[in-house]
Amino acid sequence: MALVDLGKDGSLVRVGWETDGEVVATVALERRGDDVVVLERDGDDAELIDAVAARANAKRLVAADGSWARELAEEPGANTAATTFATLEAVIRASWSRETSDDPDEWTEENPARGQCAVTSLLVRELLGGEILVANVLRDGVRVERHAWNLLPSGVAIDVTREQFRAGELLGEAVVEEPLFTKRHPERFALLRERVLAALG
Repeated sequence: MALVDLGKDGSLVRVGWETDGEVVATVALERRGDDVVVLERDGDDAELIDAVAARANAKRLVAADGSWARELAEEPGANTAATTFATLEAVIRASWSRETSDDPDEWTEENPARGQCAVTSLLVRELLGGEILVANVLRDGVRVERHAWNLLPSGVAIDVTREQFRAGELLGEAVVEEPLFTKRHPERFALLRERVLAALG
């Protein structure tokens, strides 16, 4: 079942309710101030009227003869708050600590990204989707550790914690992989997740 646009006729907009490829009901709609007025109803249009009410950009949906009116005011949804990626990144950074780091002995306030790549990439994937990329970290051609970052569904790669490497380190070839260290310490991810979600509200 689907709402279909049947075109315009002057000031009237005609829509239909399609089931199994057949239009089973139609109405003509006209905007009058803050109202959308329902005209020329044809067929069993109860579901069609509900679909129009769910989509109409108006305060009320009303019958042309005045026999009924439906208020279209809606309460904000619980999950309609939105944020920018810059805000999300700032919240993530503010939520890092020694307790969320996979390298707590090396973590400092001067380098807060240290050891945060696994927990951060897991959280970004949970919030934005995509995959996690992992690569060897090379210093003077020698593998010293592993690093994780995100590949979003759009194909854009983002690395919130790359700044932790400050001695000319390079990354090897990336592969799609699960970060290993966080599996050993799930409480670190849980703490970061709790802080970020609380801050985002």
